[in-house]
Amino acid sequence: MNNCRKAFTLVELLVVISIIGALMAILLPTVMKSRESARSTQCKSNLRQLALGLIQFRDQHNNYPPYRWEDPTVVNKFGVVRPRWQWIIGDMLGRSAQNPDAILAAGTSDTTYTSVPLDNEIFFDPALPDNTSIRNGAYGYNFQYLGNSRNLVDGDLSTPMLNYPVAQVRDEARTIAFADSRGGGLPHGGHSMTLDPPHMRVRKSGVVNSPSPSRAAGFDPYGPDETGTDIQVYFSPAEDRHNGRANVVFLDGHVESLTLEDLGYVVANGVAQPQPPDLSTAFPTNPLKALPWGNNRLWTGTGFDETSPNFNSTP
Repeated sequence: MNNCRKAFTLVELLVVISIIGALMAILLPTVMKSRESARSTQCKSNLRQLALGLIQFRDQHNNYPPYRWEDPTVVNKFGVVRPRWQWIIGDMLGRSAQNPDAILAAGTSDTTYTSVPLDNEIFFDPALPDNTSIRNGAYGYNFQYLGNSRNLVDGDLSTPMLNYPVAQVRDEARTIAFADSRGGGLPHGGHSMTLDPPHMRVRKSGVVNSPSPSRAAGFDPYGPDETGTDIQVYFSPAEDRHNGRANVVFLDGHVESLTLEDLGYVVANGVAQPQPPDLSTAFPTNPLKALPWGNNRLWTGTGFDETSPNFNSTP
């Protein structure tokens, strides 16, 4: 009687393990790419819905929404003081940006409700592990050209408003509405609710001084908060977090995945650079020559950068 038991030899086991390892090495990039593709698809869907809310607001009010209601007397139906654009867009889509019960529990003032997490998945990018802050979330608004409701002196409503309301855009298909945003807190966060263009917006109001003395006269500064201590860089560009590209929705509702260079930014070591730089130390006499000039053609509403001879031409 033969009592020998058949089994794998050590060599055979090693061969099988090697084959499995090789298959995993081959398949893993494909699986990861598929996962990233799914995340990007969901992100694009979110941006389309945000654009839909923006368009509904424009059609009802004949202008684009502010990035935030600056007037402290403006209170929404849930008691939120100076609601940000997420509340305005969410209301257009019938979905609150934050949980109203959580808002009431925390307090509805501007300094308390911002600590309540977003509660509407439209504002969540699956590519970010934590993007639920209303100030430091996933998506930024092209506020400089569509909804800059800041006053010349921040918080002083008696001073001139910088750029709001905007009633007309000449080229909706080439005007950014929302995009993946980075914020001034690295690597992500810090007022990412606003999306800064490649260079500061040229002021048309005739006001010669910027809200911050360290910025160039005749230009509106980046971001809603230039002097806060909660951000590292006073610049919130688009973020190329989807395979080296940023998802962007335009005012006509179409979505594209674009590189930072496509969006007009000057990029150094893979990072979008603010322009002009802080004037308090460097380049005090000729700040606009400090870096190559970025291009705001996809931001201005005209399809042209402000330096273009066609910027003020009629369509």
